[in-house]
Parts: sequence; C-alpha cells; structure tokens
Amino acid sequence: MTKTLKITMSEGKWFVDIFSQANDSGVYDLIHPNTSAEVALNEGEMYGFRYSLHGKAGTSFKIELDNEVLAEGQLDKSESASGNGIV
Repeated sequence: MTKTLKITMSEGKWFVDIFSQANDSGVYDLIHPNTSAEVALNEGEMYGFRYSLHGKAGTSFKIELDNEVLAEGQLDKSESASGNGIV
C-alpha cells in the first residue's frame, strides 16, 4: 500500500526515514526542501521511523503518515529535534 509522508514546518531543514528490518533502502524518504513523499509499505509489516530537524528555536513541526501524526512539537533552544518511533 502507498501512503503519503508529510512534514509541516515553516522554516528549517529536515530528514525523515521510514524503515523495516527486512526492507531499508538506506535512502531517506523525506529530505528538505521536499514536504511530502509517497512511501510503499507492506500491509501487516511493522515499520519504524526516525527524524532529524534543525531550525530556529520555537519553530513548530508536525510529521504525518496519511492522517496519522507520527511526531509534533517545537524546536527548543538547541535549535534541533530528533526522534524515532513505530508506525
């Protein structure tokens, strides 16, 4: 199945990767300046995601896969945010 990976962030730079144990291309799925990308996922397979964001402190962000919010928040005084999780 194909889903849309999307980031909403007014300024800054980012990369987002969705991966599985069996199928990681080694290529990031979403890299600045692109704000959306189509990703192919196999139904019933578990996927992880990781992200790294850089910008001005206080910049808000939201990362979504179709209508599911994977991560959201604001950059702190370090001017960066990173994380990972399970899709």
